[in-house]
Amino acid sequence: LIKTDINGDSLWSKTFGGTNSEEGYSIKQTIDGGYIITGNTWSFGNGETDIYLLKIDANGNEQWSKTFGGENSEISWSNSLLQTTDGGFIIAGHTQSFGNGGADVYLLKTDADGNEQWSKTFGGSNHDRANSVQQTNDSGYIITGHTISFGNGGLDMFLIKTDEYGNVDE
Repeated sequence: LIKTDINGDSLWSKTFGGTNSEEGYSIKQTIDGGYIITGNTWSFGNGETDIYLLKIDANGNEQWSKTFGGENSEISWSNSLLQTTDGGFIIAGHTQSFGNGGADVYLLKTDADGNEQWSKTFGGSNHDRANSVQQTNDSGYIITGHTISFGNGGLDMFLIKTDEYGNVDE
C-alpha cells in the first residue's frame, strides 16, 4: 500500500500479510481519516481462502485485522466494501463454505472494530457472486453481482435488496 501526495511523491509505503499470499481489492477512507481494506488471505483464517479485513490509521499503521470464512473458500472483490452510517462496515463477496451450494453471495456486516454483527448468504445450487454493495437511504443494502443458479440460463445479473439486517422480503 502506497500513499502519495498530490504530485505523486510517496509519503509512505506499507505491506501487510503473512507467510502465504494476500490480495487487496477494495480500499476506502474511513470517517476517522484512516483506511479500511478488504481482500483475500491464504495466510490467516479458517480455510483455503478467507475474506481479509484490515483497518489502518492515516499513517498506514495497522490498527486491527480480521478474517471471515469457513473451511472452504471465501472471496471479496473490488467495490465490495463500504463504511456504513453506523460506523461499521459491510462486505459483499462469495462463499463456498456456507449457503446453498456452489458459491453463494456472502454479505457480512461488522461493527467499527471489525467484529462480525451478522452474515447472510444468497443463491442457489450453482455459482452466485457479489461484485458491489451500497447502503440505501432506508439503511438497507443493495448488492449486485451475477448468478448461474437463477435467470434465463448462463450468466445473469443478480440484484439483491435487503433491510439493515441483511433480510430479504420474499
